[in-house]
Amino acid sequence: MTKKGSDSRGPSRRVTTDFEREFPGGSESANASTIDLVRTSASVVAMLNKVMNPQGLSAAGRQALAIIEGAGGALSPTVISQRLLVTTALTTSLLDTLERRGLVTRLPDPDDRRKILVALTSEGQQVVDDFLPRIVALQTAAMAGLSETEREQLRHHLAVIQATVAELDGESIAAQALPRSTPTRG
Repeated sequence: MTKKGSDSRGPSRRVTTDFEREFPGGSESANASTIDLVRTSASVVAMLNKVMNPQGLSAAGRQALAIIEGAGGALSPTVISQRLLVTTALTTSLLDTLERRGLVTRLPDPDDRRKILVALTSEGQQVVDDFLPRIVALQTAAMAGLSETEREQLRHHLAVIQATVAELDGESIAAQALPRSTPTRG
């Protein structure tokens, strides 16, 4: 992170932090922001999982059910996998579990008999109708400390980060990272 300081002799000047000396080319504020973003996400997910755990559904199970319900009809396992951002193998295992619990059913695709579609059962719909309002209430409570304007600003900033990450060549950036300057420990 750079700090702007002013002295009586002129405009503000850049002050290099210990972090930036240890990690040349790095940014202390970028590091702290990333850590805060991950911790915030983890704390919200942990709260949701703790409160929603009595239903015995994993977060991925709830997400899959909500994805199917939100589509308004049956979806292919591939589409569910893409929306969950997981592999098709993980989705197959997840759908097997949901099907055993009677929450989803697999149906032949009317357009292509070689494929299947996944639909909610009436019990699955009841489960979704039970957990979605509770999740929305928890999300609303978690964001209560921010005004509507601040929430919109947050969403804008998060969209910028998501777009930036999508465009990054992570392997190239990691390969070009400057070596760490190990600090002297006293």
